[in-house]
Amino acid sequence: MKTPKCLRALLTGAFLAGVSTLASAIPVLQLGIAGGTYNFATQTIVSSGPNFSLYAFLLPNSSNMLSDTYYLSMAVTPQISTPANLGSFSVDGNTVNATSGMVYGTPPLDSLFPTHDAGDLAPHSIFPTYFKELGFNFSSANQSGAFNTQDYPSWGPQSGTGMYYQRFNLDTSNLASGYAIHFDLYNTMLCINGRGQCGGPGDIDITQFAPFSHDAESATSVPEPGTVLLLGLGLLGLGFARKVKLTK
Repeated sequence: MKTPKCLRALLTGAFLAGVSTLASAIPVLQLGIAGGTYNFATQTIVSSGPNFSLYAFLLPNSSNMLSDTYYLSMAVTPQISTPANLGSFSVDGNTVNATSGMVYGTPPLDSLFPTHDAGDLAPHSIFPTYFKELGFNFSSANQSGAFNTQDYPSWGPQSGTGMYYQRFNLDTSNLASGYAIHFDLYNTMLCINGRGQCGGPGDIDITQFAPFSHDAESATSVPEPGTVLLLGLGLLGLGFARKVKLTK
């Protein structure tokens, strides 16, 4: 039985509309963590432990091309405004000392306009704080089927094409207790005419960023077992001393 032409046209239109909606629902830039979970309170993908693979994903368009240089921000959270010894973390085997190996402020890095301006990344409860910026390029060899990391936070690259990815290997096991590393992904441009959000000629502004519902974060560091044991013994000793005092 043949399908009437009007019905075929309707079905084709519905299919194309569905494909278009699906494509538009996937951000140009997004982050994901293999094995991660989605925290609905903070709208952030969080790692399940201190060692994990972080993925940056690109769905290219006319303004964000494969040949562009992109940037990953790695920021200390909760916010800290003064230098402190917060241990370290590593990315692809390179150690970053927190906070001595980082800078204070809001991305992107900008030597001419270091204070926050309208073209910088929005604070989203993370900035200003100490952060490290890493520039990189996506490779045409690293392709993935397109998907939304907010819907599938534990996925790494998938079979198929449509998106490109860059993998970063993270280790936050040496970070001070109570702290985490927050990740943002963005593209930038050099301001040349001082218009709009531009702070002036030479200002670097963000042109595209992974939505804050598609950013990522390491699991918050917890005390080492020895530290927990010592703390427990201390509390036990205080309890025992209080009991002896009450029985006298």
